[in-house]
Amino acid sequence: MKRKKVLIVFLSLIVIVFIAFFLWKNSNKNEKIHKQTRFLMDTYCTIQAVGPVKATNRAISKALDRIEEIDDKFNVTKPVSPIFDFNKKNIPITDTEIISLVQIALDVSRESDGAFDITIFPLIKLWGFYSDSTAVPEDEKIAECLEKMGYDKLVIENNTLTKTDSRVEIELGGIAKGHAIVEAVKSLKESGIESALIDAGGDIYALGKLWGDYWKIGVQHPRSSGVIGVIEGEDNAIVTSGDYERFFEEDGVRYHHILDPETGYPSKGLASVTVISTNTILADAWSTTLFILGLDKGLDLVEKMQDLETMMITLEGEVFCSSGLKNKLETINKKE
Repeated sequence: MKRKKVLIVFLSLIVIVFIAFFLWKNSNKNEKIHKQTRFLMDTYCTIQAVGPVKATNRAISKALDRIEEIDDKFNVTKPVSPIFDFNKKNIPITDTEIISLVQIALDVSRESDGAFDITIFPLIKLWGFYSDSTAVPEDEKIAECLEKMGYDKLVIENNTLTKTDSRVEIELGGIAKGHAIVEAVKSLKESGIESALIDAGGDIYALGKLWGDYWKIGVQHPRSSGVIGVIEGEDNAIVTSGDYERFFEEDGVRYHHILDPETGYPSKGLASVTVISTNTILADAWSTTLFILGLDKGLDLVEKMQDLETMMITLEGEVFCSSGLKNKLETINKKE
């Protein structure tokens, strides 16, 4: 497999610059970009869409309402969620929307040999990433959590999700945002929107084009406020997972939230992984999975997959991309 090593040459701009440029360039258009933001899915969700002001704002509100519905259903901390009862009371899940997403998650788990595992919730809680009390746990506590985990302890039969170990707790944060975006896009289309950009905390989907041109999606530099490259978007997802999104430092060491289900510790070797695909759910799941698999295993696996490309940034700042991505990046000078 040929790997494309890229030299970073563009670090200073931020994504809003690209949008501002289009707004200036098309200031005489009858249809403008309209934007709304809400805090959903434990992050800020922003939808920008093009169209008449009243109809477009109604469409955006409706799409955000749909994301909020999904947040209520999939949020493990909300008692209204069937997942809450599954984790706390061992009540089987029969909700078809949840089961469908769990099935996709289990498929990714098998394809990645367990690098992606939705039973990781006890470990996330132990590290304190669901609270303000983050700290490096004792090795014994991590070992106890690992005993409770294992995607093979989940069973789907007769449209019902059960578990073979009552200690198992699931958390679909690594895939639910992708599903929420799919539903939001569906809602926008039903409202007649043909051009929009959805951003749910690093999970981005570009619907259609922006005034006849591609949406310009900036990939954030993991160690600065600028972007490291630009990807053209049209009816595809661009999802990034990075060690800069949620982390704490202890004794001069950075500990981030992307935990390796095998070791129980934050995954090492990469600073950022971006995945591009027309399948938003898989892009969401695989961005996390590839981060955990690492550079060599991750790139080898992507080269065997359809409709999925990736850009990986190491801790040393080196950038690698899959072979199918080399002509889809801007402002990055590529070399063999």
